[in-house]
Amino acid sequence: MNKFPYDTTYNPALPVCDVTLTAKPTGQQVKLTAIVDTGADATIIPIQYLQQIGARRAIEVGLRSQWGERRAVFLYLVDLQISEITLPGIYVVGDELGAEAVLGRNVLNRLQILLDGPAEWTQLLNTD
Repeated sequence: MNKFPYDTTYNPALPVCDVTLTAKPTGQQVKLTAIVDTGADATIIPIQYLQQIGARRAIEVGLRSQWGERRAVFLYLVDLQISEITLPGIYVVGDELGAEAVLGRNVLNRLQILLDGPAEWTQLLNTD
């Protein structure tokens, strides 16, 4: 089932989901919890997780944060899995500064999402 409880360690509680990243060249995997952020353009992964699985840098791009700062970042190509939903060939931003994974619209736009705030759970369904 693709139903995940909100993370109540945040105030207010945040929608999150468990994801598995697989590096294309190595086949190594890492499992982590990601914040579901419908306002984020891209999926952002702390660089230590990408290095842990041997993901390779693919492209350098510019990123503008929610505070307006601009900086150069690298995109990494990985396969992303949420429960039984597998999304191959996803570009994620390698974040050298942050410690939290963020699932952004480059992934969320490929899924059907139900955010039930009062019940504090998130459900993700594959639209394919």
